[in-house]
Amino acid sequence: MGAVSSHLLGMSFDAAASPSIHLRRSDDDREAAGWGFAWYPMDDAAATVLKDPKGTHETPLACVLRDWDRFRSCVFVCHTHGAAKRITQQDTPPFQRSHAGRDFVFAHSGDLGRDLGETLPLTNPSIEPVGRTDSEHAFCWLLGRMVEVGARSLADVGWAKLHGWLGELNERGTGSFLLSDGHDVVAYCDRAGAHPLWRVRRTPPHRRMVLKSEKIVLDLDNPHDVNREMAIVSGTRLSEVESWKRMAPGAMVAMRRGVFIWSSVEDEDVRAAPEAAAEAAPALGMLWTETSVGSVPAPTAEGARGEARQATEAKREQSRFRAAPTPRARSTRDEAAEVRREGRVLTVDHETIYRYEEPVELSAHLYRLHPVHDLRQDVLDYQLEISPPGAARRAEDVFGNEVLSFKIERPYSELWVRARSRVRVRPPDPLAPLKRATIPLVWMPWQRQMMTPYLLPPELPETQLHALSEYAMGFVERNDFDLIETLKDLNLSIYRDYQYRPGSTLLETSPFTVFVRREGVCQDFANLFICLCRLLGVPARYRVGYIFTGADYDNQIQSEASHAWAEVYLPRIGWRGFDPTNGVMANLDHVRVAAGRNYRDATPTSGTLFRGGKGETLEAKVKVEVEEEAPKDGRVR
Repeated sequence: MGAVSSHLLGMSFDAAASPSIHLRRSDDDREAAGWGFAWYPMDDAAATVLKDPKGTHETPLACVLRDWDRFRSCVFVCHTHGAAKRITQQDTPPFQRSHAGRDFVFAHSGDLGRDLGETLPLTNPSIEPVGRTDSEHAFCWLLGRMVEVGARSLADVGWAKLHGWLGELNERGTGSFLLSDGHDVVAYCDRAGAHPLWRVRRTPPHRRMVLKSEKIVLDLDNPHDVNREMAIVSGTRLSEVESWKRMAPGAMVAMRRGVFIWSSVEDEDVRAAPEAAAEAAPALGMLWTETSVGSVPAPTAEGARGEARQATEAKREQSRFRAAPTPRARSTRDEAAEVRREGRVLTVDHETIYRYEEPVELSAHLYRLHPVHDLRQDVLDYQLEISPPGAARRAEDVFGNEVLSFKIERPYSELWVRARSRVRVRPPDPLAPLKRATIPLVWMPWQRQMMTPYLLPPELPETQLHALSEYAMGFVERNDFDLIETLKDLNLSIYRDYQYRPGSTLLETSPFTVFVRREGVCQDFANLFICLCRLLGVPARYRVGYIFTGADYDNQIQSEASHAWAEVYLPRIGWRGFDPTNGVMANLDHVRVAAGRNYRDATPTSGTLFRGGKGETLEAKVKVEVEEEAPKDGRVR
């Protein structure tokens, strides 16, 4: 193998992966360079470090990087050095040290000088170099600083402070650094530009599985890893196809479970590391009172006649139903709090037309079009019109949805349904009680029994559920098992990493298919989110309703049809909506209509044609508008 200059490679995967790494021979065919690789088998706290100061790509030791089944991890730190360098085993990076119950690994490309013993003295006798390199001395100095501040992990230090420490090292000479504790991988780019670093984040479906440069080949074509997400930092670009970004001199990034969670420079690809969100607490002295709101005015005579009118006015070729909101007990605080919670009023016009080449002679239908009326949503007005007329009966299903059963026993070639609603949407209460909630959730036996329908994942092959579970656990571990941060990360990741593509899926498309293809529509993203939550033991259900997109959403066409999102049951909070199609929590833009275990439990319109009805075509139109705007602080994003 030919000469290979010093090269760094750091990788973070969303779940355990087994990349094949091969050092390339150059044209002059001189002796090969040495190399070192560190990883954390099966995500253990202990690292495995394999290195050969004089290795070639042909040695049995090098083949371990391709053939060993324990070469599998979420974190990899790799270093190669040039053939001109003659170093010993103890001086070959990456270096490994134990601290606070786990192993740390470190690699450096550059030269920090020979006087580090004077400029950066080591004050902790339990942390001293084994070899004589400036790199290992710098590593011991970093661990000593961690001990001084009481940090047990890289995240405990604080990314800004760690960036300052690495910058202090860089002041002693040249150098780019890779540092990991098995959970996070930190990469720092030499401020002088002598040792540049490049980075990229890759998400499925991958256009190519083999990445290579003049110095290294990274083969990701393991059948078990085709759906892995990854963040990579490399001393050279490993492909010309993907959009590798060159790190700014002196910049630092932190990687965790396949994403960049922190950067010293502003970057749209970086996701903020989870932090405890500050929730607005009620002001001192705020008084809780509960009063009963007066009854809503009785419906008009025309509306009160309801179903009886259908038989007597069939000649009008139309059935019209009016529903008035039921009175409810309402909780109020002081005047200021009440103003904040007034929310906004949205109007929804939903029209559906079925046309048939062959007339339908007998059909039965179910309509779930009445918006939810509860503490966070008031139905101010609702009107449903159906043509041709039929026999109707209202009921509440087992999921609490208002359902209209409708039977038509006369021939028709067109079925027209129009629902018009006027709804006041209020912001939900803050998530303050769940600041410290962690996964797995602990349920009382009777709670688990009640939640069983929302805890069972879809019936998929066990191998597919295992792959989805592994994917879900990547979010949990990336967010230190924090429940809310995991749900928010999952919600935002589906929005960022999956393509909204109408017509790309069917009603029967499974969550696993969406996971593999990384494309779909709102119902697909909701189904995937629900499946992943249930695999984590978090109750989740399917919600159908409407969304007002206004000017704040990239995808405007989603407001032209019914919309779907997920709702998760949170202890001491209740059901809360997560909209992975838009990467937001359900807010004042969302009108809730029906919910259930899946789409079939909550579909707005469904039915059976018992006779006739060939050649069906469907036309659906939805229009959502704002009648009253909410206070600026009322929107939950």
